[in-house]
Amino acid sequence: MIEQKAASLSPRPSLAGREVLAGGRVKGGMLRSHLAWVREFHPGQIDQLLKKLPPDVAKDLSGVLLATTWYPFEWLIKLDRAIDEMFGGARGELFAELGRYSAKQNLSTTYRGFNRENNHEFFLNSAPLHSQFQDFGTVKYEKTGDNSGRMIHSDYRCFSPAYCASAIGYYEQSILLHNAKHASVRETSCQCTGAPSCTFEMEWS
Repeated sequence: MIEQKAASLSPRPSLAGREVLAGGRVKGGMLRSHLAWVREFHPGQIDQLLKKLPPDVAKDLSGVLLATTWYPFEWLIKLDRAIDEMFGGARGELFAELGRYSAKQNLSTTYRGFNRENNHEFFLNSAPLHSQFQDFGTVKYEKTGDNSGRMIHSDYRCFSPAYCASAIGYYEQSILLHNAKHASVRETSCQCTGAPSCTFEMEWS
């Protein structure tokens, strides 16, 4: 499993709530990183995993995925749920881990140019990064203290509790990549339950 020596893992959010999967796209780098997690920690099981997906999705995911090409948001959620079912007993505990792995992969390769000297600078400049990963919704960052802040995701036309759980892991790892030793992220409101935004409260030391 992913090494988390310095992180204090955040509580997993409720995976209850509705989801809308149609109407949005994500960049291939997200799908690639989640498939890379399977290849690293469960080598030789990609073909078995893909059999859990619709044939058209499995066909495309078995080919060459370009990090900067757009793919349906629905594919990402179906892939993540298949991974969680196959390797996590469908308990929802792997979504955050996939998010952490995605941050490590993408922020050290394709999107390393978005990194900054500290967490506040990184998150303040994350609006362009948000649009690089997905073509729906808006994001706003608010500094709440010397070592804390909140990310506010609004106006999503598609959403999923699995995606929010993955976002917690992504933000945790992003914090650690910007010189923090401990990270805590909580989702305090969610569009999946009817709130106007998905709000993530973040603290670090």
